[in-house]
Amino acid sequence: MSVPLWPSFWPAPAWRSPSDDGNIIALRVAPNAAPIEADQPVVVTGSRLARRGFTAPTPVTVVDAEELKLSGTQNVETLLNQNPQFIGSQNNGPTANTVPGGTATLNLRGFGAQRNLVLVNGRRFAISGTDGTTDINTIPAALLKRTEVVTGGSSAVYGSDAITGVVNFIMRDDFDGVEVSTQKRWDGHTATPTYTVDLTLGGNFADGKGNAVVSLDYLNRGSITRGERGGYAFYSLSDGCVTSASWSDDKPGTPQSVPSGQTCVGAGGRMGLVSGGSGDIPAGRFFGIPTYGSAQSNPGLDAALLAAGLQSAGARGFTFDGAQARPALTPKDDYNLGPENYLIIPQTRWMANTFIHYDFNEKVTAYLEAHFSNNVVNMQLAPTNINGNFLLNVNNPHLSSQMQEVLRQLDMRETGPQSITQGTLTYSTTPNDGLAVLGIGRRLLEVGDRFNSSERNVFRTAFGIRGNLGNASDNFLRDLNYDLYYSYARTQNTDSQRGSASRSRYAQALLSQNGQAPVLDVFGADSISAAGAAAIAINSTNVQTAQQQVVVANLSGEAFDLPAGPVDFNAGFEWRHNEARYTPDTFLSSGDVSGFNAAKPTGGSVAVKEVYGEVRAPILADLPFARRLNVNGAFRYSEYDLKGVGGVWTYSLGAEWSLNRSITFRSQFQHAIRAPNVGELYGGQSLQFASATDPCSSRAPSAQQTVAVRTLCEATGVPSAAVFGTGVQPNTIIGNTIGGNPNVGEEQSDTYTFGAVFTPSFVPGLAVAIDWYSIELDGAIAPLGGGLQNTLNLCYTIIADANSEFCKAITRSNTTGEITSPNYVVTTNANTGGIKTSGIDVDGRYTFRTDWGLFDGGSRFDLGAIWTYTDEFTGTPVQALPHLKNYCVGAYGPTCGQPIPQWKGVSRITWKNGPLTLSLRDRYIGKVTIDRYLLPKRAGGTAPALESLTRPVIEGQHYFDLSFAYQLPAHVEIYGGVQNIADKDPPVVGSSQANANTWAATYDVEGRVFFLGAKVNF
Repeated sequence: MSVPLWPSFWPAPAWRSPSDDGNIIALRVAPNAAPIEADQPVVVTGSRLARRGFTAPTPVTVVDAEELKLSGTQNVETLLNQNPQFIGSQNNGPTANTVPGGTATLNLRGFGAQRNLVLVNGRRFAISGTDGTTDINTIPAALLKRTEVVTGGSSAVYGSDAITGVVNFIMRDDFDGVEVSTQKRWDGHTATPTYTVDLTLGGNFADGKGNAVVSLDYLNRGSITRGERGGYAFYSLSDGCVTSASWSDDKPGTPQSVPSGQTCVGAGGRMGLVSGGSGDIPAGRFFGIPTYGSAQSNPGLDAALLAAGLQSAGARGFTFDGAQARPALTPKDDYNLGPENYLIIPQTRWMANTFIHYDFNEKVTAYLEAHFSNNVVNMQLAPTNINGNFLLNVNNPHLSSQMQEVLRQLDMRETGPQSITQGTLTYSTTPNDGLAVLGIGRRLLEVGDRFNSSERNVFRTAFGIRGNLGNASDNFLRDLNYDLYYSYARTQNTDSQRGSASRSRYAQALLSQNGQAPVLDVFGADSISAAGAAAIAINSTNVQTAQQQVVVANLSGEAFDLPAGPVDFNAGFEWRHNEARYTPDTFLSSGDVSGFNAAKPTGGSVAVKEVYGEVRAPILADLPFARRLNVNGAFRYSEYDLKGVGGVWTYSLGAEWSLNRSITFRSQFQHAIRAPNVGELYGGQSLQFASATDPCSSRAPSAQQTVAVRTLCEATGVPSAAVFGTGVQPNTIIGNTIGGNPNVGEEQSDTYTFGAVFTPSFVPGLAVAIDWYSIELDGAIAPLGGGLQNTLNLCYTIIADANSEFCKAITRSNTTGEITSPNYVVTTNANTGGIKTSGIDVDGRYTFRTDWGLFDGGSRFDLGAIWTYTDEFTGTPVQALPHLKNYCVGAYGPTCGQPIPQWKGVSRITWKNGPLTLSLRDRYIGKVTIDRYLLPKRAGGTAPALESLTRPVIEGQHYFDLSFAYQLPAHVEIYGGVQNIADKDPPVVGSSQANANTWAATYDVEGRVFFLGAKVNF
């Protein structure tokens, strides 16, 4: 999809202790230690070559085990998503109460989870489904040694998917002893706990030739509903005009009436939050009837409406109080979806990991990695609704005689045959046949809440041999090392769903069968009987499987000598085969379901054969102003079995120039690709629902309700009387049908980085890295127009042509103008979009010691910070229209998605004295402005006045966390802390939010959180 719809975020720092072996990373060096020299080579993520100095051409950030402990991390993605290189993944993680869901992914630089590569110990891990991403739920925090994050395209080194970089989880695979750890985490508002228990056993065998490690991990996270959280999360909030006296930045105000022709402010009100929700309500909302006295009505219908008390009913239709019909009102009648929905989804996880290696001799070491995990994640949603046009008998016995007459008049005024399709059932009606067409939107409380239980089982194994082959000669091909391995991974996910309703059974149950009264009475609250609910309720199931096989043969060593030192090389072959399949049941695949998204089956595979190489050559060494000057390059040729891709090249070129021990400059260029995944290629059409604004509805900003837009709305099927009315979009969500394309090609990106590392000898303990980056992606695989909201905008406010492909993709009701079934807004995948981002990463640390302390031995203070300044984040939804861009840096909203602040960072100060560690962390998310204001302003158009928008600006947010660790005798350590000490609520943004009235994947939604843990080593 195009960048404006991809959530983004930027991650926080993790600082390595000087006692760690952390000298391997670009900045993560022991501040008081000398840089690594040639006799200390190590491999760093981003290259397969052993580093001979502590710097690398590509910046690498490290999160180590100490940071995991001090931050109370139980799910690894939670910590990484706080770091400034990452943007929130809206549909993944603990706050993602979405179906399909239950996974946790990483969104590096905001380009989407499918555009960064996840490795474990430098090797590809299991893929979770048809999108080819890795579920971070499969990574055990207790077994992590460190996590290395590389910015920028790394396809030349690692292959497809590494568009924005690589996240490499390094495990403790050489452990001797027994370690037991446990932790409890709970929030201050509901005291809902999350428990983890971890057991790690390891030991050497065969006189130290071998080592085996086994880790068992258990996690149990409790659920929190929005009703349990209360406060900002309880209501379904929307934008609206409220009285000045009732205005609040986190609670609904009293609606202010705005006379025609006036603005909210002009009427004495203020744009704020109002109680909103769904227009599909428990008592039923009925629409599609011409208004009393209108040109679409007639004398007979007018008389019937008057007798039924519906002479003042508008486009929103009518509802029932008991047996009495009355006009439907907003927001009074809207259904609050909030209380039943999860704010934090529950999770139960069992995991086992095994690492074994055995040294036969110095030339052959055999190794094995094995993983199994079982994740169960449940989602709970408010009761389902059904909305659409249905047929009713004009003599329906559940209706009063006055309402029966209204239906009879509707039947009489029909102009010809008409077909009504719901799910797998199609009915036809003709004038005076005793059947009337009526729009119905009803919340089915009688069926109960919706539940989706997602159970994901992951198995992965890798086995191989590695070793040192020695020298081919004294001058060429020396110190040769090989690594040959095969890995196999399989993921199976089963979604079991209940609380849905069959659209066809609903349509059938509304009609008389064999002269009997209709089973379903939808006219009023609590009107559906137990038999009626049973007649329409269904359960559904879908199964998704994914398999990945990888074969790698790798050879590295020293090719030959130059005057400045040896030339290091790496070369190899890789074969990968990804296969995935999504199998929905008949309800889901036929579309005969309301409650969970319908979807077509998907299945296919992607295979590739690759050859690659990498080289680093020392040009200068040990000279004035050139302590070290190295250049490096890499290439990879990939041959895909896809007709849209074929053979592709990726490559990189970089340099590292160390003036002296204090200053090093580095730069890198990388050309990377991403091949389409199974879902993008072979995905069957599926129906999704997302928050969006219909430009033809009353929800559109007043500044965009122009004559030109009105004309387009009428040309695309909105009745003239309904344009900009409430009936055009009664709900905040709109359906979107998407699907795969087997001819889609690869995405391509270019990454540039340039930076410097400062470790000044005159300031012992100080290390600072400053790196500029630029990533530009072309041919982004995306739905038509870049997504739902972009397609609507392109149709009505940008292209502004009713005959454009964007307008033709929209299906509307010919009576209300509402975007409706069966197709809603239809898009198809293509290499349509582009994304560009650039900015500066600043990563620094200062360590010093004092004689002062509560315990003997003095104290050590560690001050660290990692910040990102995002200078540009631009999406081009359709590259065929390059002048149409969304400049999303510093913005949030329906087009740009998750907040993308210019500044984001994490700072930490840690005091260590004897057995005691105290640490204070500050997490900062910078100011953002709503895209409805920023995008037209930056495009040179007319931006709406800030006062006409609700929550136009979200100010910068600071979250302070305090933690401790204390080492007890007998190898026992206790640790704990408080996150969000001030108990700060997230910013509430009304209609422009994605979940729980805020951007839950970006801001803290739980409030103050406590954690306490213990670790014992034997």
